[in-house]
Amino acid sequence: MSAATEREQQGWQIARDRVLLYVRAMNLPPFGGLELALRSLERSGPASVEESMRALRALLHERGLDRGIVDEEGVFISSLPSLNRGTMAPRRFDRSPWRTSAIRFIRRWLRDLFGPEAGK
Repeated sequence: MSAATEREQQGWQIARDRVLLYVRAMNLPPFGGLELALRSLERSGPASVEESMRALRALLHERGLDRGIVDEEGVFISSLPSLNRGTMAPRRFDRSPWRTSAIRFIRRWLRDLFGPEAGK
């Protein structure tokens, strides 16, 4: 088997697995889901994953199983909220945590031993 044929076979298997996972996640009746997956793979042929998924979406749309939400203008509404990718304010961090921990321990020990004024 040549390297190109092997790559094509591997691409076909990935597309098959992706389509089957998608159909399985839709919780369709078992044979109905398998039939949809088979028809979409027949339409797309040994193509890329994107082409196989496009064929599956087209089949779902044809059969009225497309579960997307459409607004008044016919545009699909995203199921995820938009991400806020703002910057984070820098924060100082302790470069020697062992030293800070030891100082806090000694202050607490002195405060417990000699009273509130001793640990300052």
